[in-house]
Amino acid sequence: MVHIKKSEYIQISRTILRKLFAEGCFGKGSVYIKVIKSGVAKEDLDKIELVLEALIKQNICGKKKKEHGWKYYLNMDRYDKIMEIIKEKGTKSIIPILLML
Repeated sequence: MVHIKKSEYIQISRTILRKLFAEGCFGKGSVYIKVIKSGVAKEDLDKIELVLEALIKQNICGKKKKEHGWKYYLNMDRYDKIMEIIKEKGTKSIIPILLML
């Protein structure tokens, strides 16, 4: 199992949410994991799925089974948290607080 540092988790989760937001994945629209992994650094590729599963457990993202695999989307019930994560800058982050809940 890959160990993820807190700083890596914050960076990767922000990247995932920005990509899903840019693709317009709000329930009806969704993308496969290969689309999320495109454009990510090679050293972070194995961490994407672990961070994505953590976001699903926090109910920020969702996944649905399709013909060719799992598709991922943003949970619009958590829109305020999604926007906080996407727009935050600097060292202060809300993500570790969400992990504790």
